[in-house]
Amino acid sequence: MSRNWQPSAADLAELVYREARLLDAGRYEEWHALFAADGRYWVPLSADQTDPVGAQSIACEDKLLLAIRIQRLRNPKAHSMHPPPASQHVLQAPEIVRADPAANFYLTRTPFVYLEARGDGQICLGGTVTHQSRANGEALEIVLKRVDLVNASAALPPIFLFL
Repeated sequence: MSRNWQPSAADLAELVYREARLLDAGRYEEWHALFAADGRYWVPLSADQTDPVGAQSIACEDKLLLAIRIQRLRNPKAHSMHPPPASQHVLQAPEIVRADPAANFYLTRTPFVYLEARGDGQICLGGTVTHQSRANGEALEIVLKRVDLVNASAALPPIFLFL
């Protein structure tokens, strides 16, 4: 393993695509493993929000809270999860906003459409997801996944899975 590995543009895009594939396949434990130990999943209430902790958000979860959500999704006694929901992420090509190998900092921006179906119901949400990642060995890990919904300030339906 090279300590000086630097991800290519294709590696950065593949992280975004792989993450969406794992979520859509319900492979939540593998998805969770993509996050750094200090990683965070954040869905702010507005695009101009800069503080995930000090301001109200739709979701703001560290790796531990994500693990708890996954356990709940997997729990057969979680009656709110029956029938189980399914998702489909439709992504545009990720744009590399910043790549700073010296700082081990990589930022991508990806417009998306998200569909979540449960029983006869379906919701459709759109927005932009920003992934802040860093190299760890010869792999990338997610430090921050920020999901900016187009209509984040609207009254949203329940979202059971991960955007």
